[in-house]
Amino acid sequence: MIVDAHVHLLPDRLAAAIRRFFDDRMTPGLVSHGFVYPHRHAAARAALAAAGIDRCWSLPYAHKPGMASALNRWMAETYADDAMVVPGATVHPADDVEALVREALGQRGVRVMKLHCSVGGFAADDERLAPLWRYVSESGHPVVVHVGHAENRTTAAEEIPALGRVARRWPEARIVVAHCGAPAVEATLALLRETRSVHADLAPIGRTLPPITREAVAGLEQRLLYGSDAPNTGLSVEDGVAHVRGLGLEREDEAAVLGGNAERLLARVR
Repeated sequence: MIVDAHVHLLPDRLAAAIRRFFDDRMTPGLVSHGFVYPHRHAAARAALAAAGIDRCWSLPYAHKPGMASALNRWMAETYADDAMVVPGATVHPADDVEALVREALGQRGVRVMKLHCSVGGFAADDERLAPLWRYVSESGHPVVVHVGHAENRTTAAEEIPALGRVARRWPEARIVVAHCGAPAVEATLALLRETRSVHADLAPIGRTLPPITREAVAGLEQRLLYGSDAPNTGLSVEDGVAHVRGLGLEREDEAAVLGGNAERLLARVR
């Protein structure tokens, strides 16, 4: 089984706005014709299935307060009966965090959360997010966090400690560092070694995969998750899967990275 733990199957109007953002603001060459997948959610889902994805985590994010509740509702309702798509939820720290988290994870049954520090304009250790960390520490819901604030989606090494402070305050929270914190991969892997519940996904940024080696991730194979960042990626699912398989991991570790670890995290949700 291949589980893509980092995709964005979003409402078409929002997906179109995100694609326009990349067209207008990203580096030359990383425009729509350079993306592998269409941005409309149904077409992107079909492309992922055709590429061999068995299940995927669809991760929304809110760029301002007041939009998360409707977005979370759309995610839960759109994918309620979809065996392939695990709908995610999000929250902005300026929202009523506790109410939104209970609505999404408790009432609507969403199984994964996404925080995007750059898009939302907040720090990973924003104190207003404490109700989220308290809830997921008890419920087991994984939280995917894009730590970096750079417009080009990268993360600086000095931004990783903020997430470390969260992990140490809430040691039971299952945190997944998006993009393995690239290019601050070394700092991210160090954080995984220093904590017991932090994971990382291997989603690319544009056309660049996180620079990892078998030696660098030795002992962390059960804490890495495959991700594609579809539809706004310049690399295909096949490229990302080949990257994992090219690491030369033991067979069971390779299977864990490609899907087993993501399935295990969801199985622990209470």
